[in-house]
Amino acid sequence: MPRLRKPAVVLAAAATLAAVALLGATSAFAHAEPSAVTPAVGAVLNTAPSQVSMDTAEEMTLVAGSNDLVVTGPAGVVSDNPATVDPANHSHISVQLKSNLAAGVYTVAWHTVSGDDGDAASGTWTFTYDPSKPASAGSTAPPTAVSEATAASPAAATSPAAPAAGSGSSQAGGSLFATRTGEVGLSLAVLASLLGLAAIRRRNAR
Repeated sequence: MPRLRKPAVVLAAAATLAAVALLGATSAFAHAEPSAVTPAVGAVLNTAPSQVSMDTAEEMTLVAGSNDLVVTGPAGVVSDNPATVDPANHSHISVQLKSNLAAGVYTVAWHTVSGDDGDAASGTWTFTYDPSKPASAGSTAPPTAVSEATAASPAAATSPAAPAAGSGSSQAGGSLFATRTGEVGLSLAVLASLLGLAAIRRRNAR
């Protein structure tokens, strides 16, 4: 059996590893997903909350209209104003609720855009306000995202907001550039891997 020359084997192995690493890098985007929410997931409240808030694992962008919390209950939407990101803590967002909430189950639809790479994430969680039921603290686990890069703001249909001048386009362009760069790098790594394997086959055929 013909012996393989070490340089060809090393080249093929290195190129394959590079392709795998680049594939992982292009698919691992940052998301401003929740790390904690108030009221908690599944909580039962005896006193009507005045606001809903969420902390995120990544800092959120400050582009207007990118992040939101929309709360709906038995009487419809009860979010009193658009949600706001804390200017001193870009990982905290909150929204005020209307007064005189009706007893029942409330759903919070959240949407965020990462300040790191402009990647979007969204999801929902529920809590209950009912003075007649035993109070419960709910789950300590944060809600999970149900959609990511192509998610649309839950408030887009009712309260669209224009991005701050110049901010949205620059972030989108930066994210697109990073994605395209990763795709090119991955293609080159795969090509190098194929060339290395072809070299090995040629040596085996001799």
